[in-house]
Amino acid sequence: MKKIFAFTTGELVTIGLFAGAAKAASLMVALMGGGMNPLTLLLKNAVWAALWLVLLIKVSRPGTLTLANLVAALLGLLLMGSAMLSLPGIMIACILAELLMLGMGKRINRVWVALFGIATSELLAKGFSLGISFISLREQPVLIIPVLIIIAIGYLGIIMGLWGGVKMVKELRHAGLIQT
Repeated sequence: MKKIFAFTTGELVTIGLFAGAAKAASLMVALMGGGMNPLTLLLKNAVWAALWLVLLIKVSRPGTLTLANLVAALLGLLLMGSAMLSLPGIMIACILAELLMLGMGKRINRVWVALFGIATSELLAKGFSLGISFISLREQPVLIIPVLIIIAIGYLGIIMGLWGGVKMVKELRHAGLIQT
């Protein structure tokens, strides 16, 4: 019987490299754009989602999304001191998205399952972050409006990145770097 959650060494290295590349690319986009503004937020999330889609197609095993997000969050914690409050929400969102992806099974194309998993995990993670923000801003609930705008811009970047990721996956398959 094949073990589902047993990653090979190559897969673990690939997950770590993609997590590091996603974190480094996000940091570079933010720094080159002059800090975190709406444009760099869109671009950062687009790069993030495209790399995550390629990773989920390259290492199509349950637990990949959760492990990659955990590694990226730990890198963010070490590099920038971020993701401490959002880490539990990200992990819960990834686990729920992984369960939904497992439920979809082999009936649907791998790319669509990965697209659904990334979109769902990011939406759930942003929802959890919004809940934490609402709890911390309970004296002034009107301050949640700018947070909603930032989350909407970030999720639009995720959608753009998924579209670009589909194009990347097609090109990488054509080049023979990703097998079907």
